[in-house]
Amino acid sequence: MRDDKAFLRAVGVSKVFRVKRPGAGAFEAQNASLRAVNDVSLDIQRGEVFAIVGESGSGKTTLANLLARVTVPTDGRIVLNGEEISQTKGSDLRSLRKLIQIVFQDPASSLNPRQTVEQIIALPLRLAGVIGKATMASRIRELLEAVHLPADFIHRYPGSLSGGQKQRVNIARALALEPLVLVLDEPTSALDVSVQARILELLATLKRERALTYVIVTHNLGVVRAIADRVAVMYLGKVVEVGRVDELMKVPQHPYTKTLLSAIPVVTEADRAVIPNVTIRDGEIPSLVDPPRHCSFYSRCPDRRPECLERDHPALVATGDGRLVSCHLVAAAGAT
Repeated sequence: MRDDKAFLRAVGVSKVFRVKRPGAGAFEAQNASLRAVNDVSLDIQRGEVFAIVGESGSGKTTLANLLARVTVPTDGRIVLNGEEISQTKGSDLRSLRKLIQIVFQDPASSLNPRQTVEQIIALPLRLAGVIGKATMASRIRELLEAVHLPADFIHRYPGSLSGGQKQRVNIARALALEPLVLVLDEPTSALDVSVQARILELLATLKRERALTYVIVTHNLGVVRAIADRVAVMYLGKVVEVGRVDELMKVPQHPYTKTLLSAIPVVTEADRAVIPNVTIRDGEIPSLVDPPRHCSFYSRCPDRRPECLERDHPALVATGDGRLVSCHLVAAAGAT
C-alpha cells in the first residue's frame, strides 16, 4: 500500500554503480553493474522516527544518501513534502538543504580537523546566507546549548573532543539551518555504549523540541527498539519487511528478520523468551553484480521451499496487521 500523502517518500528507487566484473584484469573495462539499492519504495510520515536496518552490504547507507539527496537515484523518485527532489540541482539543491540534513556515520572523519567548532557549525549558515554576521555567534552558541555542549567549545578543534562530543558537533551543524528531516547514518556505531545512550536521549529531546522527522540507519536493533516508531529491514538492496517496531520485533514475519533478531545477545531469560530461535542456512550470499531472479534470501533461508526457487523475487505485500513483507510463504499464508 502506498501513501501519496507521506512526508518523505521513496518510489521505486534504485542506485546502480559501475564496477569491474569479478575476475577482470586491472586494465579491463568496468562493464558490470552493481545494484546497491533495488526498486525500493518507502513512505515516512512527518514526525516519526523511521529506522532502516540490515547487515553490512544491505544497501541501507546508500538508501540514506538517496533520501537525503546526497546522491542521485539511477531510477525512481524521492519526494519530500509533495515535491520531487530526486534531480534537484543548483540553487534548488541549496534550498533543499534547509529542509533535510544528514549526520554521517563517523563523527571524526566528517569534521574538518583544521577548523574550530565555531567554523564547522558556521559553514552551513554562511553557505546558505541565511544569517548576518552580527547574529552568527549567538546562533552558534544556541546550537551548542541545544546539543548540551559548553559555549567555550567554539574555540576547540575536533582533535581535542571525545567521540560523543564530536557527534554532538555533527548534530549541531546538521541543525544549523533548522531542517525538518534528519537522516542519521549509524549515529551511535562509533561510540562507547554509555555514550550511545546519551546521544539517543539527546536525539529524542531534539525531536520533541523541534518537531523533527528522523530516518535512522543502523545495524543495532537495540537502537531501533529504543527510539524508532517503524522499521524497514533491508537485504541485498531490497526491503523485505516494514512494520511498527514493537510488532515487528515481537512477531517477525520474514525469515531474514527472524535471523536478525535471533542474533541479539541474550542477557536474561525474559529476553530469551522473545528472541526467535533460528538457525540460518550456511548458503552463499548472492552477488549484487549478478543477483538471482528468485528470492535473494533463498540460499540462507531456514524456511525455504522448492517453489521459492521457481518464482521471481517476491513483491512486498500487506499483511493483516498492517505489515509489509516480501516473502512467498507469508503471501501464501493469507496476505491481504
